Amino acid sequence: MVQESLIEGIVRSFRKNAGWATVIVGLSVIFSVLLNRYIPTVYQSESLLRVMTTEAGHDLSIAASMQGILSQKPIIAEIAEKSGLSENEIRREDIISLTDHGPGLVKLTVRHENPVLLKELGSAIIQVLSDHFLGYNSEAQEFEIKALKKKLSHLGTTIVDIRQEITSAATVTSSTVDDSTLVLENLLHQLEEKIDINGRRLQTTPKEVFYYQEEETPEYKKLNSQLRAERNELAELFKSYKGKHPRVLACQNRISELEGNLKKNRSKVKKNKSNSEYVALSAEIASDREKLEQVSAELGKQARHNAVTANNGENAAETLALRIKTLEELQRKTLVELEETKIAQNTSAGRINVLKKDARPPQAVGFTSLQRDCIALASGVLLAVFLLYSPAPIRAELVSVSGNILAGVVGPVNQPALLAEPAEIILEVPSLLSEPLALPWLNPEDTRETIFDERLIALNDPDSTRLKPFKSLVSNLQISISESQTRIVLVGSSRTGAGRTTLLANTAILLAQTGYSVLMIDANFRNPELHRLFDQTNERGLSEALTGTDPRTLIKETSIERLALLSAGIAPANPAEALGSQEMIELLSNLKRRVEIVLIDTPALLEYPEAGIMAGHTGAMVFLHREGEPEDDLHASRKLLNSVRAKVFGYVKI
Repeated sequence: MVQESLIEGIVRSFRKNAGWATVIVGLSVIFSVLLNRYIPTVYQSESLLRVMTTEAGHDLSIAASMQGILSQKPIIAEIAEKSGLSENEIRREDIISLTDHGPGLVKLTVRHENPVLLKELGSAIIQVLSDHFLGYNSEAQEFEIKALKKKLSHLGTTIVDIRQEITSAATVTSSTVDDSTLVLENLLHQLEEKIDINGRRLQTTPKEVFYYQEEETPEYKKLNSQLRAERNELAELFKSYKGKHPRVLACQNRISELEGNLKKNRSKVKKNKSNSEYVALSAEIASDREKLEQVSAELGKQARHNAVTANNGENAAETLALRIKTLEELQRKTLVELEETKIAQNTSAGRINVLKKDARPPQAVGFTSLQRDCIALASGVLLAVFLLYSPAPIRAELVSVSGNILAGVVGPVNQPALLAEPAEIILEVPSLLSEPLALPWLNPEDTRETIFDERLIALNDPDSTRLKPFKSLVSNLQISISESQTRIVLVGSSRTGAGRTTLLANTAILLAQTGYSVLMIDANFRNPELHRLFDQTNERGLSEALTGTDPRTLIKETSIERLALLSAGIAPANPAEALGSQEMIELLSNLKRRVEIVLIDTPALLEYPEAGIMAGHTGAMVFLHREGEPEDDLHASRKLLNSVRAKVFGYVKI
């Protein structure tokens, strides 16, 4: 029967296929649940930090330095303890991100599946950076202060030792200061200071650094080899074929598929290697210690030599006095430098100011879980509508083939093959029946009483043998409709009186009884008959639908279930122009969505232009050929149908 609207059609389809619709929607929801479980939504929170540091190297990236601090194992453990997360989660390379956001500004981005933990994680990271990063940046001054104090201690000890030598000496004489000894002592202090500074740096430098490297799996190598072979084959094909050749296109499609698979089989592997900075610092410390031992040995040798010289010479006491004077001057300068360094450290404190902390609520990276569920549900409903809101599958209970064709293929061995019918040769289409169809003509002299019109043999005598050819025709018509996906069928003939209306009515009844919703359209404005067969009026119909009236108010239900009629109505002034209008095309498109099969009755093909016009913009035609019809009419009909590019399922001989 005719549906009232598209929405009603969807509802009808869902009712008819409720089980499959539920399965499709349920599968989409299950897919969304599994996606949320194994690939959960990631949320992120951003904070803007202002870093005030005493670090000398301002050309370095502050964010990169902070990221280096956060990559150390003790720091990761401290963050995990403060935030309540596991160390493995914090080690993920996408959970913490630091980027420079301007001079002295760093943007901190933290990501996690649980938005509640983002605030605690961000606070823990900022606290750890405040404790460790600023201390790391002030280490240079601490190293310098410690080295200066050690230098002062060493100078004081040396001066005390020399004074004791002077006190024990009998006389003090003047002599020149041993310059080489002073140089060695100064070098000794510098080496000790450098070793101390590098030792502190070595403690904060990781021994190993981690990096990610792409590895080629065996599957990757296999795909790469196939890709090279396909590209070589494509180069050979271009020598013989053009770019649009099917073999070239197929080869290009295989190359595209292999390139996509190649990208999927690349894998990143986390590896570690020795830190070059750590190795260099270790080597430098070892070298400085070796030099320190050499300088100490040289100083000891010179001290012994000077002691012997002082005992043997007259000017030993004076030499010692000059050494004390030199060391005291060096001690004074070192003390001044130490005080200046302490003042600089106390007056320039480093700190981190949090300019924006969680300025916005945690934002989802991509779709949230609720959005995923809604998209999955909507996609499932749309997929169900797409798959289910369509005509029921074409059913074919009886299969019939043209008798002439069948005889030509599988005829008896001892009998000559039957010749094709002239109509089949001229029309160049197969016969839909193996024998002529006997239509139930209206006989005025027949006084038998029938419930329905005498021409409706499908209703008056459903068990009659005369109905067998009609059933065969319906079966073949179902097959043709199924193969061509055409649901609008025109019934036409060369001349008037062939029996188009009778054939259409009985065929429509049988299709409706099979289970299809069928709509009959009477487009024969010259001599409308369909309304009489089904005892309907013809005041309003197709002509009014073409002038803007809603067709739902014009379609009439018949006494047969799933069968409706759109009668011709009042004939327009120019029937050919009305049937060839844009309104007719739109009407057929609208009706095709409401019912499964549309059957159209038209005037004679060679007598009026309406049938030719309709054949040009409908799905297909069933052609009625009356026995004894002139071949000239068949030739003219075929020429007309070819000119409008009409599709003909076949012909029926009556």
